[in-house]
Amino acid sequence: MIGLSVITSQSDKSGETETARNTAIKEALPFLIALVGGVICYGVLVNRGIGLPILGYNISPAERVMQGELPYRDFIYNYTPGVLWINAGLMKLFGACVMTVNLGLLAFKLPTLIALFYTARRLTSASAALIPVALLLGWIGYKVVFRAYPTQYSMLFVLLGLIFMLNYDRSGQVRWLLLCGAAIGAVFLFKQNVGVLVLAAATGSIILRETIAVEGTSLSSRMLNTTRRVLSCWAGFAAIVAPALAYLAYKGVLSAMIWHFASLAGQYGDKKSIALPQPRLVAPVFVGLIAVVVVGGLVQRFIPKLFEVFIVLVLGSGVAVMLIPGRAMTVKTSATAAVAYMPLTLFVIAALFVAWQFRKRSRAEWWLSAGPIAIVSLFALGAYLEMYPRADYAHLVRALPPVFLLLFLLIARAVPELTAYFQNRLSNPARAAMLCGAVPLVLLFSGGVKDAWQPRFDSSFRFGEQTPLKLERGRGILVSRKQAAFIEDLAATIEAHSSFDDPIFSFAPRGTAFYFLAARRNPTQFVWWRSVGIKGHERESLLEKIDNGIPRLLLISEGFHNEKILDHINAHYHQVAAVSDIRILDRNNEGQSSEWKPSEQPSNQ
Repeated sequence: MIGLSVITSQSDKSGETETARNTAIKEALPFLIALVGGVICYGVLVNRGIGLPILGYNISPAERVMQGELPYRDFIYNYTPGVLWINAGLMKLFGACVMTVNLGLLAFKLPTLIALFYTARRLTSASAALIPVALLLGWIGYKVVFRAYPTQYSMLFVLLGLIFMLNYDRSGQVRWLLLCGAAIGAVFLFKQNVGVLVLAAATGSIILRETIAVEGTSLSSRMLNTTRRVLSCWAGFAAIVAPALAYLAYKGVLSAMIWHFASLAGQYGDKKSIALPQPRLVAPVFVGLIAVVVVGGLVQRFIPKLFEVFIVLVLGSGVAVMLIPGRAMTVKTSATAAVAYMPLTLFVIAALFVAWQFRKRSRAEWWLSAGPIAIVSLFALGAYLEMYPRADYAHLVRALPPVFLLLFLLIARAVPELTAYFQNRLSNPARAAMLCGAVPLVLLFSGGVKDAWQPRFDSSFRFGEQTPLKLERGRGILVSRKQAAFIEDLAATIEAHSSFDDPIFSFAPRGTAFYFLAARRNPTQFVWWRSVGIKGHERESLLEKIDNGIPRLLLISEGFHNEKILDHINAHYHQVAAVSDIRILDRNNEGQSSEWKPSEQPSNQ
């Protein structure tokens, strides 16, 4: 009997071990799928494409920091200097080249993907968490994925701040608020307006939780507790931001940065505002959605056996329209336009959901159900408003990760409601509800493949960017044949007419990349002539430098038509070459004068 008991006990333990092992594998497998998917998708793009204007705007200034210059004193920069510090440090350690920057970006983008997976997993399940990951990889980016925009770095900390806030909501422990504030402080260091917006989102989350969801205490007690919790979050924020501001103050540039940001705010909205797509562009998608709902309702009521078949047909037709080249272009265009309206629509739906959950429930029950949606909505709104008032595709894609999470959570909440609705109406209500929930997710993923992936391939399904750059600082980067010829020719021309570290100035945005690519010095405080935030005396300073022949070369787009600037240029410079639409002008030798006239083309400046 004793032997049998021992055997039985060992058998039970073995069974428990096997169950635990299977559970661990089941939990780890989705994480591994997300990680491998990210490594593959980002890995094949990490060395493809090059964003020339962003090299001039963010990487050339980072090199200036590496060389000992200070932003806001030696040159103008429109964001807090986190990107400059990161890339200056990377280039100091690993060399000044584009691949160093791209690999640094990869080190942020992969953890961002994992943070998105983790957030979805803790709110649902490991398997379901692959859905927002798939959406993010489907909408991998706009044209060149690895551009050093501040949001590409700060998004990791936006999601970390969201995770810490959700942890606080679950546990009530103040340490999570400190960590949340610290993560948002890191966001602020990369882009000041996003940091402020996400801090406001965190503050709103705390106020909602502590003043509305908490029961059994007086209003004054709740207000006092709320104030303490908000200050805890702000303390974490200050712990990261204060040392950075103290460093800038020590260097004597803090006040210059603050005044620059203050003047920038008034100019930025006017110069960068891009309206949402016209509503008529969204009409085909809106009409199609109504048609699907109406027809689906009729099928479900009168021919319930065919309801699931109908949903599968809708999915197949939608995917085919999105992915088959050259078909239904009106619908494709409408789908892209509809994505611009998606975040705003989701925020409205989320607000209605949170309000609806409040009915006939205690405050504690309401927050348990609606709290995570409210928190995710606020953080997603804070990240989305970074692009306001712009609605261009490039900025939109960078703000989408928390929006994808919000969409996923809303659909996850809708599926049980649909299951209950289909009960006694369909033979398999749960499966039908899941198919309905899959429709927007699959179509959105297909739209990402259409807009973010398909343009990267030629008709033979090969990447369009296969030509390696020979330029020293561009080694390892693959671009299109046309862009490679442009970059190599322009760099060779600059090198033929100037020496290492010679001052040059580009009026053309694309030409600003060659401060970095050709290792030449920008003698001004700004990147190009029409940068936002430049003051009048700073522009006059450039004209004085041109009069004195300080820039060795000038790069001007063929369609440049500023007569005042051209008068200064023609008096002191002459054209020595042209590459594509960019003219290269050298200083006149003594007694030499050759007036340059722009071609009669619309200005792209």
